[in-house]
Amino acid sequence: MLRTFLRVFAQLLRRLVSRVLIIASLALVALAAAVFIGPVVPDVVVEKLGVDSLDTILNILASSMLAVTTFSLSILTGAIQFASSSVTPRTRLVLRDDTLTNAVLSNFVGAFVFALLGIILRATPFMGRSESALLFLMTVLVVLIVIGSIMRWIDHLASLGSVDASLESFETIAHRVMSDFVSRPALGGHVMDRDEILSHSGKPALVAERAGYLEQIFEDYLQVEAEECGVDLYIPARPGDYLLPGMPLAWIDGNTPDKAAGDRLRSGFRITSNRLFEQDPRLAVIVLTEVASRALSPGINDPQTAVDVVHRLSAVLMDCAPKPGAEGQEDPAGDKDRIVNTRLYMAPTEPDVFFRTSLEIIARDGADRAEVREAIEAALDRLQTYGGPVVKEAARASRDRLVQGPAD
Repeated sequence: MLRTFLRVFAQLLRRLVSRVLIIASLALVALAAAVFIGPVVPDVVVEKLGVDSLDTILNILASSMLAVTTFSLSILTGAIQFASSSVTPRTRLVLRDDTLTNAVLSNFVGAFVFALLGIILRATPFMGRSESALLFLMTVLVVLIVIGSIMRWIDHLASLGSVDASLESFETIAHRVMSDFVSRPALGGHVMDRDEILSHSGKPALVAERAGYLEQIFEDYLQVEAEECGVDLYIPARPGDYLLPGMPLAWIDGNTPDKAAGDRLRSGFRITSNRLFEQDPRLAVIVLTEVASRALSPGINDPQTAVDVVHRLSAVLMDCAPKPGAEGQEDPAGDKDRIVNTRLYMAPTEPDVFFRTSLEIIARDGADRAEVREAIEAALDRLQTYGGPVVKEAARASRDRLVQGPAD
């Protein structure tokens, strides 16, 4: 359960609204501390601080932060629109959760909330000279934070939404997601061939109740619930699959759960209208491929960006196959299985899928570009030479398909 909780918590923290609420809450705590701790501030400190200028500083901070926040949000919106039209619509998935952007904007909003509440408190009997002295010190700290945030924001704006910055972000995400996939190909459960999973299709099924993408699987939660129900779950779907109502989320082996237990098991599968990078390495590969396809379109005509994407994809595909010792597979010593979620059975995505949805798509779209064809040939050569056994075989099969003709 801890792994699932930490993953969901990290996803929430990446959202702008979460960071804004946290910073605003810290502003409230700071103001409350000024009221309660202020009376113990020594008189000598109160006399030396410029408390009389506090109202002016708070007013300037409140008015300027409101304007800066509004302006910054308009820039972010424009960057998302530009990147969506010139790079790929999926750029919003990265810019929406960009750590630096969200940190800077939340600091601006937090400073605005701090200044606004500070102005209100100054008009109440709770704020004497001692409390105002402590509030003055906190205001100076907030001003320093704002100055630092503005400097970071100016530097970040130079690349926000650009093709190069977007590609770098996509590649970083792809490496992270692919690394998680190869280390936990079955999310800590048993690794099985897809045919073995499908052989259990005659068993009772836990089915989807709505249409949408399988965004993520809460594997720790499913393990606990399956243990309580005394069942094993054979899961045919992978995060990123599109499901319709009635399609199986898992086939159940063991005691047939009642409706309440079935609903609890079903809540371990999150189905939404969008895909998420976590647990979905196919999406990370597809997004990089979309950048290359967009660059090769007649309206943009930028084959060198496509070549750059091919190089980056070769680095990602180098490690797209689970290795011995990964969770759910036999460890290098061969004496035991590293199974964490013993009630779950899944089939990992085959390396062929990654090649079909990346290099072969780019080969189709760039068939009339010699530099793109040469880059793909070089990428496949590298993968066949330096990749692991499974990757070498997938690269060889991909080359054979390309010789026969690009994917339709």
